[in-house]
Amino acid sequence: MHSAEFGDEMWRFAPILRAELAANPAERERMREALDFVIARRPTPKEWFHPTFTWFFDQQELDDYLRAFHDYLFGDRPEPIYPPDNERLPPESDPTSTIAIDNTGDGPSGAST
Repeated sequence: MHSAEFGDEMWRFAPILRAELAANPAERERMREALDFVIARRPTPKEWFHPTFTWFFDQQELDDYLRAFHDYLFGDRPEPIYPPDNERLPPESDPTSTIAIDNTGDGPSGAST
């Protein structure tokens, strides 16, 4: 669900997940507990990258994303927020620099274009 590879498909998958959770109270509670645990644990952007291949520039961006996804599934947020695109520029960066995924599994690295 949170993989950058499928981020542009969230408009399709998120409503299905939300409806399935609404229809299944036991699954809804399990998902809420799991997401609450992740939010409370506050994984770092690097920790989040390893299982999802989705890179966040900083802790605040990741925290905001997880809270918004929680509010979409269990609250009154009308739409989910989409995971970031791994090809975007860091804030206030050199416009000739991009974020490239490091295939060693250590997360993104700066690369000149």
